Amino acid sequence: MKTTAPRTDYDLATSARAVLRALATAGPATRPQLGDALSLSKPTMSTAIAELADYGLVTSQGSTRGATGRSAVLYSVAPAAGHVLGIEAGSTRVRVSAHAMDGRQIATAEERMSSRARRVTPTVVSAVQRISERIRDAVGDDNGPLRDVVIAAPTLPSTGRDTGLQADGVERLDQLLPLPGSVPVTIENNVNCAAVAEHRVGAARGHDNFVYLQVGVKIGLGVVVNGALLRGFHGAAGEVAMLPFPWSRADTPRRAELEGYLGSAALMARCQRDWDDSHGPAPRDAERLFAAAASGNEAARRIVDAHGRDIGRLVVGVMGVVDPGLVVLGGGVGQNQLLLPEVRRTIAELAWNTEVTVGALGDYATVQGAVHMAIGRALARMV
Repeated sequence: MKTTAPRTDYDLATSARAVLRALATAGPATRPQLGDALSLSKPTMSTAIAELADYGLVTSQGSTRGATGRSAVLYSVAPAAGHVLGIEAGSTRVRVSAHAMDGRQIATAEERMSSRARRVTPTVVSAVQRISERIRDAVGDDNGPLRDVVIAAPTLPSTGRDTGLQADGVERLDQLLPLPGSVPVTIENNVNCAAVAEHRVGAARGHDNFVYLQVGVKIGLGVVVNGALLRGFHGAAGEVAMLPFPWSRADTPRRAELEGYLGSAALMARCQRDWDDSHGPAPRDAERLFAAAASGNEAARRIVDAHGRDIGRLVVGVMGVVDPGLVVLGGGVGQNQLLLPEVRRTIAELAWNTEVTVGALGDYATVQGAVHMAIGRALARMV
């Protein structure tokens, strides 16, 4: 496998840069389609394509027939343009996915984690290292240089200032990856990654002001305002686990206790405590709880509904600060459709009408977002 540094010093005209960016973000297209989309003349388009082809950045992949019946050559980003890695270092799984610069998947692999820890453990770090090696071998030398890596982890972005919220083991991730030293590696918050993916290709497509609320082992919020991620001064925007909880004259808030209350471990503890044995044995995990509720088990439905109301109250708090046009629920627990009725009912009782839905990408939102971010970073250096 080649480990030379990826080239970035392309002397491209403005039109060629625009064409490469369009092919990378929108996929294969003909010269007429690109010319219309970018408002470029036929001669300018021909020059731009020729320039990119000379650098090996675009290739033709056959022809297509247009509305007039004429055939036109279809162009795409060439495999030699390179690829990126998106890595999910999560609480329940580790997933590594290699994609070409136009988003085409080259190879992917994953391993389930048994501990469901809230932080990046040595087991997670070892899995990231092991799977990354496997994916790098699968990619081989026919897909151009590795241009960028984004690791999605339950922590603050690597560009954030210290808040004491960085996850254990995160600093070891980029140090131990089997990668050339010339390849940029960025640690990104996993919920931010999921929000980016839902915005690009999921439930929030077409919405430039929305929030993505993850509820699972942990809780977190990705905030998109005017089409861009809101990060905050410390990079900690969306750390809703830090909202004071419990909060009353009789209770003193504890650090990150809201996450302790809304996380899946606490949900299942309440399930065991409040379960009505006349409805059979209590479910042992959240997956079984929601399956029982879906099948009509009244005890399970009561617990799910109560959790939906709790999530709805958090959403109302977020609405009062951000006023999103859409709320997307995700995560191992949050993506369940059974939560929606009580979440929506709670919002209607305590706030104003706001659309709420579950994510469209399921468990793949985080790694897809990491891939989108990596492609965007690599493109920025190329064009």
